[in-house]
Amino acid sequence: MSDATMRTQTAAASGMPASFTDLFEKSLARAKDAHEKMTEIFQTGTEAFEEAFNCANRGSVEYRAKVMEIARTNANAVFDATMEAMAAKSPTELVELSSSRARRQFELAAAQMQELAALTQKVVNETTAPIRTGMTEPFKLAS
Repeated sequence: MSDATMRTQTAAASGMPASFTDLFEKSLARAKDAHEKMTEIFQTGTEAFEEAFNCANRGSVEYRAKVMEIARTNANAVFDATMEAMAAKSPTELVELSSSRARRQFELAAAQMQELAALTQKVVNETTAPIRTGMTEPFKLAS
């Protein structure tokens, strides 16, 4: 017996018209298809957020290491400045050393801020990339 024949017999036995049974089966098939699509969309979204979280963790470790490197560089610069100041022979030499050191420290701080800004941009891009791509895929699946 074919599916159509069984449906007709089932509809006849239940007292429902065959068109109502067909409509119900089509609606059920659509609901099942929509459920499968939504499950896949949620799975894709979950994977995207997991990857974004992992990228954010890696980025924070990298950022923390960079901040520690900068702190170490600045601490060494302060130690060097102190040693130079102690070796100054006259107040004039001390002022010259101080001015020179301040200029170098300002340039160093500017370079360090540029490095941190570039690293921050990189981490933000790497963290949001999985979300951007992960959120476009579900819309492709849904359509």
